[in-house]
Amino acid sequence: MKISVTTEEPRPGDCCLPPPPTMHRHIQVFLSIIIFVITWVFIQLAEVDHSMFGFSGRDDRSSIWTYTKYKRWAESQKHFPRPELSQEDKEYLDSNRKESKNLDVAQEWEPIDPEDISNGTAQSVTETWLAQTAEDPSSKPVHLLHVTSGEQTTFQIIKEKSSYVMGEILQVAIQTRDYRGRPKSYGGDSFRTKVHTPEKKASTSGRVLDHGNGSYTVEFPLWWSGKVQISIVLEHSSEAIAVLRRLREVPVKRIFYAQFEDYEYGVQEDSECFSHPYPANVGKDAWCNFSDDYSGVTWWCRKPTSLPCDTFVYFGCDIAKTNSLVESLLAPEEYELFFWPNYLFALEGSTNYVNVAKNSGPHPRQKLLPQLPRCGRPLSQTAPPPISQGYYMHDVWYSSECRSKPNVYLSNFTRCLSNKMLYMYGDSTSRQYFTTLKSIFGNNMYEQFSPADERLGPRRAVDKSHNFQVYWRFHSFPIHGSHGVLVRDVKSIVRSLDELKCGPGCVVLISAASHFTQETLETYISRLKAIRAAVRRLHQRHPGSKVIVKNVNTREHKNLSMLLQTSNWLAHELNNILREIFTGEEVTYLDVWDMTACHYSMDNIHPTFNVVVNELSLLLSHICPL
Repeated sequence: MKISVTTEEPRPGDCCLPPPPTMHRHIQVFLSIIIFVITWVFIQLAEVDHSMFGFSGRDDRSSIWTYTKYKRWAESQKHFPRPELSQEDKEYLDSNRKESKNLDVAQEWEPIDPEDISNGTAQSVTETWLAQTAEDPSSKPVHLLHVTSGEQTTFQIIKEKSSYVMGEILQVAIQTRDYRGRPKSYGGDSFRTKVHTPEKKASTSGRVLDHGNGSYTVEFPLWWSGKVQISIVLEHSSEAIAVLRRLREVPVKRIFYAQFEDYEYGVQEDSECFSHPYPANVGKDAWCNFSDDYSGVTWWCRKPTSLPCDTFVYFGCDIAKTNSLVESLLAPEEYELFFWPNYLFALEGSTNYVNVAKNSGPHPRQKLLPQLPRCGRPLSQTAPPPISQGYYMHDVWYSSECRSKPNVYLSNFTRCLSNKMLYMYGDSTSRQYFTTLKSIFGNNMYEQFSPADERLGPRRAVDKSHNFQVYWRFHSFPIHGSHGVLVRDVKSIVRSLDELKCGPGCVVLISAASHFTQETLETYISRLKAIRAAVRRLHQRHPGSKVIVKNVNTREHKNLSMLLQTSNWLAHELNNILREIFTGEEVTYLDVWDMTACHYSMDNIHPTFNVVVNELSLLLSHICPL
């Protein structure tokens, strides 16, 4: 087709291309400058914080980016003494300087002095705590040469065979080594372990036994036949866990913004709130205390200059300030502990799979079922934990903790939940149960109107055809999230339980862990003890009421500050405390950790629909045990 800027046909020999556009030259120059500036800004941002671009995996360049970001910052700080290296270590560094660039860089990094953390009032407790623990040997920096190295650590099958049979226990030995390849003499590392067959959507977690000397044994039950792949990932080195443990006990590291408002006079003031009591250098009269000792809730806001405390109407988490504060608590050489290859490194093994043959008798789970206790039983101190909590087969979960039956069909849901009231209190993972139940029941269930925030509740949905109702409400402070929260919508689990009138068919589900990984253990334990006391009072008022506590599942970590605050290691520690606090109580423990830890989908605080349906199926087994 000929191209022309006129309506006339071109004469032979004339060019058929149109003349250049008539845009003025200075507009072209202006656009070129704009494009150049935008490109330059993105390049600078990439050098400062590559996590915002969503790099989930990190290669060798990430170490360079990390070093570029923090080396300049660290040079202006006062320092603790550098990590001491033996003469042997120094000689090793000199001889391997070209091959060990990351280690060489780490030798130059120095830790931050607690006095150099910013001087805002909000951080005074943090500064005080750091000053008191600065001489603690466990808070001293560790050189990367001495850290558990995923590249040097390997695993091998114990008494390896050419073929295994369904029902056998596969044992794998892990020997950790440091960056020089020397065996570690102490344990404490964290591993993610599973065996899986992707074609069958089959997987199960393994049980890790820490021998305390740098060696570990992992046990895997072989539930299905075929080619079974072995996956062992170094999640955190023991040195990284020591840092996480130290940061966890820093009292104030989350900053919440607050809004005080007098509607009558149109006066509004902004302030800050925290989940820990008074900073040491601030008088009590400078704070508004919204704590509820009865509920185990601690909450303090800086008092506005012209408004009384009872004008507190709105709050939310200041994510930017919180992330900045949390990252500032790290010594510069500690940053590398939380990036690949020191984080989420897949170990190499003598073999990465085994062949499993079918057994001659019934399926191993069929043999195990008569030995399993009924679901829905209270937590017991004497019950030994299974090697794994269960396994997936074709994306359906089969529990090895109790006699559960997969209830992934609507008929099973309606049969169990008919004539029942399910009250759920806690975080957004229980809210996901609420929304998933609505999806499962479809048009049979409708949600009643509520003027409250749908993210916090209260929310209620009703299925009249099966006489089933489900109710959900968020827990009280702290609530982590960038969105703002109206104070009027906040109510503690303890107060809610005390007001609950539980009749026949009443079931209570409590999930309160995921927003507490950033808090001290004392804060979390205090909250759980208050909830436990409320559960006891509920049982006194309404004997036979069914109460279930749900633990937290694995989650994603999009950047460094998120990992430092919500590491799966921190979450697993809270799960252990949750189980311990409620052991011996008339409470059932809904354990969903392995259901997300071994699934083929990516970690997410809000798991995929298939995973949640399987979690609800297990919940039904506890509500309506076989």
